[in-house]
Amino acid sequence: MDLSLNDLVTGVVAGAFLLVAVFTVISRVLRARGERHALAHRVVCRLCLHAFEDPGHGRIVDCPACHAATPRGGARPLG
Repeated sequence: MDLSLNDLVTGVVAGAFLLVAVFTVISRVLRARGERHALAHRVVCRLCLHAFEDPGHGRIVDCPACHAATPRGGARPLG
């Protein structure tokens, strides 16, 4: 098999672009996973609006700023 310099350079450049694309996709997936994980543990106190993270799994969490019982979960719809 005869491999010219032009074919070698083209292969190396194409391989480098492929590696960059693969690492970009992996990085974005891992970042999205980390953000989802952080948002799952974020709680906002409904009394003082203090935002904090609580890694526990309890439904009710005590706010570290005002010590009010704060329910875990997303915002409720208005009305």
